This record gives sequence, structure tokens and C-alpha cells, in this order.
Amino acid sequence: MSTINKAQFWQDHIAAWQGSGLSQAAYCKQHEIKFHNFAYWRNRLSPAKTQSAKLMKLGAMPASSRVVMNLPLGVRLELSVSDLPVVLPAVPYIIRESS
Repeated sequence: MSTINKAQFWQDHIAAWQGSGLSQAAYCKQHEIKFHNFAYWRNRLSPAKTQSAKLMKLGAMPASSRVVMNLPLGVRLELSVSDLPVVLPAVPYIIRESS
């Protein structure tokens, strides 16, 4: 199983556990998964583990303005301000796929 498939597998279990009302141990026992694996992936996929965002106020910019973003692992995005609402939601996926 690839890392992406593993992450999705565990993300699905974490979401199901959160809605189950069960303790982590009880959920793991009910679904026959190892508690230490569940805890590892819950910790790894925790939003608190992601890097904190650095906010930069852009102010009013013409739609034709260009923005350059240097992301981890040498990924560089150069795009117009009007493209930001479409592209920005994809940035975490781009970073994950690049690592």
C-alpha cells in the first residue's frame, strides 16, 4: 500500500472514530486494528503537526498582478492574483505529492 493510500486509510479511520463516540482503544478493538498504529497515524495526520502558516497581507492588488510563492522542496508557484482562489486550495496537495 502506498503512503498516500495508507494516509487515506488512516484518515478514514480517524474520521470514523471521531464520529463513533468510542474511545480510541475501543474503536481499534472493534475494527481489529493495532492501537499503536492508530495513535501514530492520528498524531501524524493531526492538523497541529502541520507547519504554522505565515500570513501576509496583500491589500488591494489588480487582478493582473503576479504573485510568486516559494514552497518547500523547491516548488515555486508564479501566478496571477485572480488565480489565487483556485490554486491556493491545491497547495497542500502539491507539497504532499512533492515530498
